[in-house]
Amino acid sequence: MTSPYRLLSCALLLVVACGDNGQTTTATPSTETDGPTTTPVTTTTTTTGEPTSTSTTGTPTTTDDTASTTDDTTTGPPPANCSQYANAMACGQNGCEWTQVVGYTHGTQGCQGAIRDFCVPVDASGGLTSVWRDDGGDIEVVQFPFTPTDLGPEWNTCDCDSPLACLCTSATLDCPERLGEFCGAITSENSCSNAAAGGQFACGWFTVSQEGPLDNACDDPPWQKVCLPGTDLGTKTCDPISLPYVDQGYCMGWTDPVYWREVDGIVEVTTICGPKPAGWNLCVADDPDQPEECKCGCKI
Repeated sequence: MTSPYRLLSCALLLVVACGDNGQTTTATPSTETDGPTTTPVTTTTTTTGEPTSTSTTGTPTTTDDTASTTDDTTTGPPPANCSQYANAMACGQNGCEWTQVVGYTHGTQGCQGAIRDFCVPVDASGGLTSVWRDDGGDIEVVQFPFTPTDLGPEWNTCDCDSPLACLCTSATLDCPERLGEFCGAITSENSCSNAAAGGQFACGWFTVSQEGPLDNACDDPPWQKVCLPGTDLGTKTCDPISLPYVDQGYCMGWTDPVYWREVDGIVEVTTICGPKPAGWNLCVADDPDQPEECKCGCKI
């Protein structure tokens, strides 16, 4: 026989285990609904984020493009220093041209020119240029028919302070203060007459006598033949009618014009039939300021 208390207890248990359908499913997720419900949500969130962003971002493409651009701007070797190559093969293999230029020296025989080989850039341009360098104590001057831009630091562009051989080139250098030294070093009449600076004849062969200090007296030193800078080179102007100095009878029958100058207190006179010595004064009959040493020119 079942007691009423036990039946009530059973009824209560059935109510808890088999109550309202909505309440049962929702009330029991503690273990069984945690796993399945959480997993899809987590998976969905993960796949919607970073993978999509990473695959569609243009970073790798941009990096590749940048590298390519950098390579293009730095492609190719720097311009070759052609002058460093001493033979035709090395010159040609490095994109340069093996050609000939003129080199000059200057000494007692005046300007001496020689053809020499030189490696130059193929696209060289510009005007006539002369350069020089000290090659172990020997001065080397080279004339280029263009403007060299790839020479080493030992090369210098010729100017009025450069070695005298720079005046031998056809590149014009306006250096009148150097011509006395330029011509004076020459000891041969033929070399003197053919000495050119900047492509123009510059020197003449003169007879010079030093007459001592300014005392209106002629000394009797031996005269010398010297090379001096001059003008009207190659002309013949000996004409007694056009020479006032000669007309005054200072030098009877003398037809050469006489010039004078004073150097360090010493009066010098010179004469030549034609060219004029640069920087000297022409002796004339009616110049009270000229020294009497002008008459000493008659003995030359």
